[in-house]
Amino acid sequence: MNPTPDELSGILYDCINIQEISIEDDVTIIRGTIIGDKTFALDTISKRLTPYNLLPLFSQKDDFQTIIKLIPAPVIKMEKRWINLLLLILTFLSTIGAGILLTIGFFKTLGQTYQTTQLIIYGVLFACSMLIILGTHELGHYFACKRRGISATLPYFIPAPFSLFGTLGAIIKIKSPIQDRNGLIEVGAAGPIAGFILTIPIAIIGLKLSKITLIGLGNQTFMGNSLLFSILTKLFAPTIPFGYDVVLHPIAFAGWVGGFITALNLLPVGQLDGGHIIYALIGEKNKFVAWAIIGIISVLGFYWQGWFFWVLFVLLVIKLRHPAPLNNISQLDTKHKIVGIVALAIFVLTFVPVPFKMQ
Repeated sequence: MNPTPDELSGILYDCINIQEISIEDDVTIIRGTIIGDKTFALDTISKRLTPYNLLPLFSQKDDFQTIIKLIPAPVIKMEKRWINLLLLILTFLSTIGAGILLTIGFFKTLGQTYQTTQLIIYGVLFACSMLIILGTHELGHYFACKRRGISATLPYFIPAPFSLFGTLGAIIKIKSPIQDRNGLIEVGAAGPIAGFILTIPIAIIGLKLSKITLIGLGNQTFMGNSLLFSILTKLFAPTIPFGYDVVLHPIAFAGWVGGFITALNLLPVGQLDGGHIIYALIGEKNKFVAWAIIGIISVLGFYWQGWFFWVLFVLLVIKLRHPAPLNNISQLDTKHKIVGIVALAIFVLTFVPVPFKMQ
């Protein structure tokens, strides 16, 4: 049972000078002015309401009045770990299959023969590279949540048999609200940064193993380059004479996919990783950035139709609106601002305007 107004006054007497307590649509709303240090007071209010299974949602009307909405704490159910393991195994198998198909294409483009053993080895290497990048990305989110006391599941990998990548990526479920803007930065940026760090050495190893071939030899899919992959290709791929192009080794392709997925997650819209970050940095103005990004990738859809799918996915599933954190009063500290800017720089480095082009 929720505490009465008199009980709330007694519980929070030394944290907030209460001016009004009202109930709107079954939600208790407290209006008043914070006493003493704001950060300490907000943390104390949260802790004192925990036994009542209430989460305080803080906002500020002006420089003085604080508004606290009391919402029920989410019920955290135990997760079934066997589902995570099963999906991991299925995704490993489906990415092996994708790796084998990529390997067949790799040797055919070069006009070379191959053995079954090579197909299996290359397929497993591709699968391991993909799962390392995706797993590191999601575990970055997971451990950031644990550090902030946010309930989250282990990664759910998504198998996609007979697809180009063999997987649709991986996700974790965040089961409790993120407390403040610093938390949004940590949770949003930890995954992409962790995945990015692993993507670079995997891409370098793959580029070292890649080959070159004459342009127009056989059926070829030309892949767009991000700034990052262009730099790595110049530094680590074989020297490319005029009229030739690089044929990516399956491990290099996994590195390319890792960067591509990082950029997709860092699109600064909705509740994608980039959406968390941009909301933390600029607050409600994030909607203008989101609509600008939707406009840009809609135009790019005329060059690669996959962007049209992403526009629909964001508008219908992800949504453009980003919910406020529980504490929407406290501002970002300098360290978290830097982390947010670094994550957005990674987005610029990994974004591929036209990922695929058939010729």
